[in-house]
Parts: sequence; C-alpha cells; structure tokens
Amino acid sequence: MAALLKKSNFMSGLQCLKKLWLEVQEPQQATALSPAQQRIIDQGKEVGHYARQQFSNGQLIVGNGNEALQATQEAIATGVACLFEAAFSFDNLFIRCDILQKTSAVTWELIEVKSSSKVKDEHQWDLALQKYVLIEAGLPIGKTKLMHINTQTCCFPNLTDLFVIEDITEEVDRLLSEVSKQLEQFRVTLTENLEPTLAIGKHCTSPNPCPFTQTCWQHVPEVSIFTIPRLDWKKKDTLLAQGVLAIADLPLSYALSDNQRTYVDSVLTNQPVIDKAAIVASLAKLEHPIHFFDFEAQNPAIPRFDGLKPYEQFSFQYSCHVLQSDGSVEHHEYLHTDQSDPRPSLIAALTTDIASIGSIVVYHKSFEASSLRKLAGDFPEHASELVAIANRLWDLEDIFKYHYKHPSFRGSTSIKNVLPILVSNLSYKSQTIQRGDQAQAVWEEMLICLDEAKRTQMINDLKSYCQLDTLAMVEIYKFLLKMLEN
Repeated sequence: MAALLKKSNFMSGLQCLKKLWLEVQEPQQATALSPAQQRIIDQGKEVGHYARQQFSNGQLIVGNGNEALQATQEAIATGVACLFEAAFSFDNLFIRCDILQKTSAVTWELIEVKSSSKVKDEHQWDLALQKYVLIEAGLPIGKTKLMHINTQTCCFPNLTDLFVIEDITEEVDRLLSEVSKQLEQFRVTLTENLEPTLAIGKHCTSPNPCPFTQTCWQHVPEVSIFTIPRLDWKKKDTLLAQGVLAIADLPLSYALSDNQRTYVDSVLTNQPVIDKAAIVASLAKLEHPIHFFDFEAQNPAIPRFDGLKPYEQFSFQYSCHVLQSDGSVEHHEYLHTDQSDPRPSLIAALTTDIASIGSIVVYHKSFEASSLRKLAGDFPEHASELVAIANRLWDLEDIFKYHYKHPSFRGSTSIKNVLPILVSNLSYKSQTIQRGDQAQAVWEEMLICLDEAKRTQMINDLKSYCQLDTLAMVEIYKFLLKMLEN
C-alpha cells in the first residue's frame, strides 16, 4: 500500500469496513464536519494540551510524516524521557502517541489522553494498536494507561485533579494478538475495487457518527422503521435482515408498544391521533401571563467558572416570550457576550424578566428545571426566586408525547419536527443556527472572535435561534387553542 495506514483508519475499520474503504478510497464522499463536530475535535485538542502540562519534562514532537518519525528517534537517542505526539511506523502503519514516558533504562509507559469521562471499549483498541506498532518498532512498552477527565471530584478553580489515569494494561494486552488479524482483514478490504456491501445499522453512529451516512442511507425512505419511537436496535436489525424498511412493509402482527402502535397506525392511515379532551385539561392549567421560556447552555470538558465540574452545564442565553391575557406578546432575552461567568448577569436578567405570577411554558422540562435548580444551588442568595420559577414550569412537549400524534412528526416529539407541521410559516431551516449543539459551537467562537462584523453576525444568529425556540412555543400554543375551538 502506497500510503501509510493511520490509527484513525484502524478505528474506522473496527466500526465498519465500508467506512474504512470509503475514507481511504473515496474520501470526497464524506460529509463536511459540522460546527458542533469541529467543536468536539477542538475540545479534544484543548484537553490534550492541558494533559501535557501535567508532565513537566515532556518534549513535543512537531512536524508530520517522516519529519516526525525522524524527530522522535532523535529525541529518544538524546535521552529525552517524556515525549508528546511521538511518531512511529511499522509495516505501513503510522501512529502518534499522546504521551510516552520512560520508566526504566529501557522500558516506556504509554499514556493515551481522551476527553471522555471513562474508559471505553474503543480506547482499549486504540491503545492496543499503538502498543503493537511500538513493540514491533523496537520500543519496549511496560504499562499502558488511559488518561481521562475526572467528572467526580474535580471542581473549578482547583483543576489539579482534572484527570484520572487508569492502568488498562491487562485489557490492552488481551487485544494485542487480535490487532494483526484485524489489520489483515482491513488490508484485504482495501484491495477491493468496489466498496464493501454492508447493511446499515447501529454501527453507523456508534461509537462515532460516520461521515458517509448520507451515502449509505440514501435508500431509506423518509418514513421508515427508524422513525418508530423507541424501537430498539435488536428489532431494527431483525427487520433489516428481512428487508423491511418502510412502515407499510411492517408485518401486521409485529409486536409494538402502545405508543409505537399509535404512531404506526397514524402513518398507515395518514391521519393524526388527537386526544382533544386531554389537551383541553392540560392547557387549562396555564395561567396568564404565560411565559414561554428556553435556555441555551454550554458544558465544556475543562470547567472555567467557580463551582463547576467538567462537563457540567451552565446557561449562557435565554429567550422569553410573555403572552398576556389580552393577547399581546412581549419578548425578553439575554445573551452573554464576553468570557466572564455568565451566570450572575443571566440570573439578574432572568429574575427581572419573569414575573412572580403566571405559568412558565418550556419544551422538555427536565432541562430547564435542572438548569434553574443548579443555578439556585450555585447562587444561594437567589435560590428562593429560582426554585419558585422552577416550580412553575409546564412542559409543552408532553402534549406531543401523550395526546397529539402526527405521521409527519416522523415519530419524534422534538419541537423542530412539530413546528413546521403545525405552523407552516415557521421553520428552523431558515436559521443559520438550527440545533443546540451548533449554538454552543457558535457561542464559543463568538467569544474569541476579533472580526467585529463576524462577531456581530454570530450574536444575531444566536439571538435569532433562541428567539425562535420560544416563538415556536407561542405559535404552537395558539394552534392548539384554535384547533380546540373547531
């Protein structure tokens, strides 16, 4: 093989042979990274950089390919005892090791850094490949460890215990003998002129989203077995093996839960299933002024504000539409635009914008409730106000979980699926930002952006996205009221 096979190729092969073949032979078919995916990559790099700071004697190997290979060998020859991004190759395999630390006159310890909060199966394979190459390249390896984020006891501002280092030598060594077998299979696959024919399945998204899903799933109808709510993968795989993709092809006697059967029946009849009496009873609980409220939150791997643990969420933005009894609507919003802690300013605005009376409508109540209670715990001087707000939350999503099923929702209760069906003139597709994880990525980029025009545009995009979240709830609420009048 002319090109070196990289560690990322090996990991792709473990997930799916077709993914491996496509990324080596037809990389142009891959879907471009989304801002949210790029944020995950950037966060991983930030974690890796911070991990190196825990080793005071380390030397970073720079450059790529042969340059990095040569620099690594020169560093070892001159007695460097700790290497970052060391490069090695064997049998057309190329790897770079996060941390290599010498533990005796001849033995080295291999440490892989991950931004996850625990050891995963794929991490063991990752290290097994590295250890295989290192041993074959002539570098004696003793212990093999994984350095990952400590979400249990680490808390800002004390980040001395940000990482946990686990010895997984035993687990890795059990896989060592399998590495060469896997490599042989991968190389046979890559010699084929045509891409492998493999069924779609859970491996398309696990352990990592595949950039070739759009190609592999193009034959799947828009309404399919994959839109049946909470249908587990064991059942999906069985149906796939039988050639069943469309709901219309589902066996009549196929076992489904009541919720799943309701959805399937609505698809087959192309009619919504609506329990008007239940909706009337639910809406009757609302009191004016009705606040339609939504948070946007961030959860960085490395915490940066007092009292926060790694991956612990903090809110940086909200939108609130207030519907008065006379039908008038006011809009309030908050967006934090600098790198200081957003929580104090957000709380001050929030407790002003939300009146002490009236219902507070949210979509997916558990998120807003937990966010408010977390703020109350972190800022006890505002606890009574924040807890009182949390106690008044009413979940609009429940209507679509239990009382209103529509085939065009595609089996989802997400507001992004519900909105365009009930309110045809509103859609997230018109937004630059269309998802919460995109909002997170844009917010992070905005904070460090030096281009004032671009920064202003990002601020406007963030406000527009969050405002649509609450405007959507207002319009869905109005739709339900009008429907009940008929």
